[in-house]
Order: sequence, then structure tokens, then C-alpha cells
Amino acid sequence: MSEQELRHAAAAEGFDHAEPKVGAIVGFGIGSIILLVITILALQSYFNKIWQEAVYEKVLAPPSEQLLDLHRREDWLLTHYSWADKKNGAVRIPVDRAMELFAQEAASGKLFYPAKSYIPKKDDAAGPSGAPGAAPAK
Repeated sequence: MSEQELRHAAAAEGFDHAEPKVGAIVGFGIGSIILLVITILALQSYFNKIWQEAVYEKVLAPPSEQLLDLHRREDWLLTHYSWADKKNGAVRIPVDRAMELFAQEAASGKLFYPAKSYIPKKDDAAGPSGAPGAAPAK
């Protein structure tokens, strides 16, 4: 390209000389802030509604009849004698009676532990490898 083809713009042509529209800028700013506040309030309201529904459903809602029947059956099994396994002669006893029997056995030293009791051996002196945790050689 040659020098004649290039047009050099004057410095005065490079920008808009009109004053900024302050009213439009302020209106846009205020409108943005109002829209932001409305959005925040709507989201907070929605969250509170969902939160209250979840709390009611999981904590405050009355239990179902099936759950109440289950609790009644569990309470009855915890407070009455019944057969656990009639073939083998296993009987379920009330919890209060079981605690009394356990306290009596503990007082008399008759508690049953399925594992044999033993005294742990102390570690021997360090072997040729000098394993960590072994006693130091003298």
C-alpha cells in the first residue's frame, strides 16, 4: 500500500464529543440494583419455603400408622417374655430382667468372654535386622 491510500484521521475525530447521558446510566444502575435485590429476596423466600417443607416432612410430620405399630411391637418385645427359637429352647426375656441377671453375673464374677485371656509377651531384643520398635542392643 502506498502513502496515498492510507488516510490519517485527525485527533479530534477519534472520540465522541457529546456529554454522557447521566440519566440513562443512573437509571441502569438503579434498575440493576433493584433487580438484584428482587432476585435475592425471591431466592431467600424460595429457600425458606423449601427448608420449612423439609423440616416438617422429616421432623414435625406425624409418624405413619405402620411406624407406630412397629414401635408398639418393639416395646412389647422389650417388656415381655416370648420364644425366640422354640426348637432350640431360646427364650426372649424382658430388658429389665436381662439387666438384673447381667448385674448379678458381674457381681459374682461369672461373666463369659469367648476369647481365652492371656498376658501379652514383651518384645525380645532386636534381631539382626534391628527392626524398629525392638529393644535397643546393649
